Amino acid sequence: MSGSDIRAPSSNAAAVLEKDGSLDASDGQDPMQQALQAIVEGTATATGTEFFYALVRELALALKVRYAFVCELLPCGQRVRTLAYWYNGQFKDNIEFELEGSPCEVVIQGETVYYTSGMSGLFPRDPSLVEMGIESYFGVPLASESGSVMMGHLALFHDQPLVKEFRGMALLRIFAARARAELERKRAEQALRQSQERLASVMASAMDAIVTLDAEQRVTLFNPAAEKIFRRSADDMLGRPFEPFLSKRFANLLKGYCQAVQPATVNSQQLWAPEGLMARRGDGEEFLVEATLSPLELGGQHFYTLILRDVSERWQSAATLKRLQLENLYLQEEIKTRQLPGHLVGDSPAMRAVFAHAEPVAATDSTVLLTGETGTGKSVVARMIHDLSPRHGKLFVNVNCAALPGELVESELFGHEKGAFTGATAQRKGRFELADGGTLFLDEVGELSAGAQAKLLRVLQDQEFERVGGTQTLKVDVRLVAATNRDLAQMVQEGRFRADLYYRLNVFPIRLPSLSERPTDIPLLARHFLERFAKKMGKSVHDLSPQAREQLLAYAWPGNIRELQNVIERATILAQGPLLELGPTLDGHQKATGAVETATSIGSETMDSLETTERAHILRVLERTSWVIEGEQGAAVILALKPSTLRSRMRKLQIHKPR
Repeated sequence: MSGSDIRAPSSNAAAVLEKDGSLDASDGQDPMQQALQAIVEGTATATGTEFFYALVRELALALKVRYAFVCELLPCGQRVRTLAYWYNGQFKDNIEFELEGSPCEVVIQGETVYYTSGMSGLFPRDPSLVEMGIESYFGVPLASESGSVMMGHLALFHDQPLVKEFRGMALLRIFAARARAELERKRAEQALRQSQERLASVMASAMDAIVTLDAEQRVTLFNPAAEKIFRRSADDMLGRPFEPFLSKRFANLLKGYCQAVQPATVNSQQLWAPEGLMARRGDGEEFLVEATLSPLELGGQHFYTLILRDVSERWQSAATLKRLQLENLYLQEEIKTRQLPGHLVGDSPAMRAVFAHAEPVAATDSTVLLTGETGTGKSVVARMIHDLSPRHGKLFVNVNCAALPGELVESELFGHEKGAFTGATAQRKGRFELADGGTLFLDEVGELSAGAQAKLLRVLQDQEFERVGGTQTLKVDVRLVAATNRDLAQMVQEGRFRADLYYRLNVFPIRLPSLSERPTDIPLLARHFLERFAKKMGKSVHDLSPQAREQLLAYAWPGNIRELQNVIERATILAQGPLLELGPTLDGHQKATGAVETATSIGSETMDSLETTERAHILRVLERTSWVIEGEQGAAVILALKPSTLRSRMRKLQIHKPR
């Protein structure tokens, strides 16, 4: 709402505040009552947005301050948005701003504040105070009635000092309660609107026909699915009796139910119509349905919601739903286990060779075999091949063959029938069925059992298989990408891997170089990880120090990209300045990895968790600053964190100031 939309100030909104902040009683009236009357008259008929504009205007005029606004706290908890902003005699466009370092940050934490003078000295990190010449400020938080939810705040500020006994604070508290109520109403209206929009969206996108009837069984709502099933448009159906579109038995059941429903129980009764009921399309064709009938009372009127499903499409719909559920579960698992970056990073000759091979083969359906050491990014290349392929709109299914027990590999890949083995209590689709139309990535394919290798070979040859314990042959359309850190050719010579399967997999081999083979990419990858972790942790560190870069290039990186990622994450946690240092972090990491034979085992001296290390570091800084968090000498500045971020970390790590 613009300033032109707001009516002129009330005639009683005269200046009642003296220069020193006291209320003027020269006319013989109680100045507090005079100001209160002026504000009440100026806001009495206003609601919603108009109320917020009227409130800040009337408060500013009655109390003779230059600036006033009411703000709403944004969901992030770190920013606010003005709902109305009175700026030196006129309305200003609404703005958003950060709370950190401002007096508003104190108010949003639940404190009523009143600063009579010296604002720029009290809040040196807020440049707007100096720019506007602000000397005094007072604000009131707007919390929910229970006090549990902070919604925003109301603030007045002035370019002149105010006396400590400023009586306008009482008025501010009075109208803050009204502002809180309006804000709650605004949020309730917004929530209702969103709920209505979601309901409309659900109704429009629902697979089932949804028909709403009035007390005389006339149609009041007819969703798109109902239009499709009954082959009649909503415009044609609205207001028409629904009985002609039901079989006689169904119509009698509906009529009897509507007559039996009592007003007192209208919202508690529901009828599940039995199978065998028939409905009738617009062209006269009858079809079997399942239906649920629910009553509803709105505004003293009775309505009935009928949800129908064409049973002839039931099995197809159920299969689709089950597939979506499986895809959802799979994607959740995928998100939990993904550790490497979502795209390839590198500009070395070795990586340019990988790109030169991966991009052209992605456009085909040819089987790809990715080889290389553990942690070189084979899963990322597989994902890239899928994303660049014509199958990118379908599912990318990742199976780690090494993580599956041998007896479950076949069930995982090909699914199983109910009763196929102990514990198979229901039919289960395998990853090949899930990946139908998309890409199946078999990581660590060299770990497959002989039986699984034989079945995999058949799928590659014929694109068909049977579930474990089943007899029905299933056909799929799957693009296969396999990966291994083993020498499959050597395994073939040793009789541990089928030669025919190896030749089927090795159609288009791509070798991923180790990190030691692409040293020029190490700083690029390190900066990539640093940017990601710094953003996630709220750190201001933005680059590697020269010493850190030298350390990264000097290390062998036996664990490749995954190891580099872990080192950068630990160093980011401990970072204090704008440049990332690796000295203690990498030194300790080298000692730990050098003390064991495998990357999966670590010495007891390195068993402290990252959270333990972070907690100890924060405690040391807090003790050094005498537990001062904010300010130039505060712990937040030393740790390169926002005060709010530091407080959040303290809560999570259970760090409390000693009493």
